[in-house]
Amino acid sequence: MLSNSFVKTLVDLRSRKDSILSGKPGKIQFSPTRFGWLFVVVLLGLLMGSINYNNNLGFLFTFLLGSMMLVSLVHSYRNIRGIAVDDIQAPPVFEEQDAIFEITLRSSQVKRVALRFRLGDSQGTPIHMAPGYSTRAVLDVPARKRGRLAPGELHMASEYPFGLFGFYTSCQRFAECMVYPKPVPIQKLSMQDLLQAHSSQGVVLESVDDFKGLRTFQNGDATQHIFWKAFSKGQGLMVKEFMGQASPGLCFSWEKIKTDNVEKKLSLLCGMVLKAHGMKLKYGIRLPGHLITPDKGEQHKRACLRALALF
Repeated sequence: MLSNSFVKTLVDLRSRKDSILSGKPGKIQFSPTRFGWLFVVVLLGLLMGSINYNNNLGFLFTFLLGSMMLVSLVHSYRNIRGIAVDDIQAPPVFEEQDAIFEITLRSSQVKRVALRFRLGDSQGTPIHMAPGYSTRAVLDVPARKRGRLAPGELHMASEYPFGLFGFYTSCQRFAECMVYPKPVPIQKLSMQDLLQAHSSQGVVLESVDDFKGLRTFQNGDATQHIFWKAFSKGQGLMVKEFMGQASPGLCFSWEKIKTDNVEKKLSLLCGMVLKAHGMKLKYGIRLPGHLITPDKGEQHKRACLRALALF
């Protein structure tokens, strides 16, 4: 005879809504797998045979397998409910690469076994989760186009422990990855190519050698301009900036690139940005209706690549 708590859990399978934490809760759904349907058919065959031949051993074997099926149903449901998604992040990638989505998951005081996560059309990744700890899942999603890659809902599935039933739910949490244009290999670009794409139109030239102010240190800044007094006072690493201390740098222009193919232009500009950044040059880009003035540093490089990705 089934206990009250067992019956309550079975009723809860159809009615309860759980969230894998985001904004909207996702309803947990389930259905038998191919092996589950086969198991049910075999179980019905054993039951009919036991009734036909009045075989007590057959009845015992049938009820034993049936109880195992019901227990697996409960354990599979407990394996999927109560998962929290704390964070989803994806670093920028280039076109035709795989976007890497890192998902931070948190479990209640229940061990999770062989949970399968999937973003959009990506391949499912099975993971195990220790009770009460955060777990990181990594999902690869092909980045076929530049721009914002939003793979859609986060899907979760469980077929634990016997693979007879599949439980499924989804998370509405928003996740995206910035996809930069596929760059032309920087080995194919020379300094002459960078100069040919340069346009000084709209770039302010600074020619007076005078103190301009302080700014935060960026990778590539000259160490002789670091303001050590501010650093010794715990104010962070600051750099002295002078009017005319350096050349205005290069400004890669959309109009200067001799091709009518939009994606090819973006690829060339992307390769030029990476080339100039690797050479520690001051550079900027001029797109139709948009200008990023020459500068350098990791943050500036990302701003230029983002502008190309969203063009």
